[in-house]
Amino acid sequence: MAAVARRQHGLIRIDQLHAAGLSTRAVRGRVNAGRLYRVHRGVYSLAPPPLSRHQIWLGAVLACGTDALLSHEPAAILQGFLLDGSLVPEITVPGGSGRSREGIVVHRSLVDTRDRRRVHGIPCVSADRVLVDLAPALGIGELETLLVAAESLGLLKRGRLAELVAERRGRPGMKRLAELLEERPAIARSWPEVHFLPVCRLAGVPRPLQNHPVAVPGAGRPIVVDFAWPEIALAVELDSQRFHGDWAAAVRDRERDQLLALAGWECRRFVRSVVEADHVAAAGRLRALHAMRLGLPHGGSDPAPRAAEA
Repeated sequence: MAAVARRQHGLIRIDQLHAAGLSTRAVRGRVNAGRLYRVHRGVYSLAPPPLSRHQIWLGAVLACGTDALLSHEPAAILQGFLLDGSLVPEITVPGGSGRSREGIVVHRSLVDTRDRRRVHGIPCVSADRVLVDLAPALGIGELETLLVAAESLGLLKRGRLAELVAERRGRPGMKRLAELLEERPAIARSWPEVHFLPVCRLAGVPRPLQNHPVAVPGAGRPIVVDFAWPEIALAVELDSQRFHGDWAAAVRDRERDQLLALAGWECRRFVRSVVEADHVAAAGRLRALHAMRLGLPHGGSDPAPRAAEA
């Protein structure tokens, strides 16, 4: 029992208990004695509550059958390309199989073997499948955030995602995903960069180059900026208190900004917390800054954000 449970985050199914030599009556006796703890019908924990996040998710998978997979937002959180979302277990099972369980959201759909993963010992759907499952409920900005995060972590397979989108052509959300797949891949180095790309889309400005090197006078090597529009020599750097909250970092930032100015570039800094708290306000500022570099009236005559995306 202990050996099996160690492979399953301390959980064990009723059939595994029987295989270990326990009868149904013996299992019931251990539960009553506080030596086993019921998680779901047919699923037990060897240790008392509270359960960890991984135990909650794996317990739901084990309760829904051998072909069950963690899916939707919990699968995205498990794989690391979504930071905040619903922790309520969402499980996908083959159409018509499995039963609904209290505290578990069950989706009935076939999942191709190419879209199955095991992460931290928990069977789950791939990032590509998560995107098509969540697409109907998300706007293009939210989808872009997930896609960029998954691709930056090396989880996304564009060819497979394109196949899944084509198979579901005409369904809600697929047009938005197809549009995103037409964009060049964007690899972010940090979560602030992931969150800034939808701001660019909302602002209606051209998609910037990321981690772009700028040759500057008086520097031995180019300065790499977070986001760049080389055609108008505009750069955006993303700051956070953690990395830019000390005086030494502030001095380095000012030195970089001056060198960029000498090279004819304008560098504007956006604070991560402000960007994440109000995408609309950040997009308005970016749109105005971009217009000013183009010599347009202050935010008035530059390309307006696309209505469907805003």
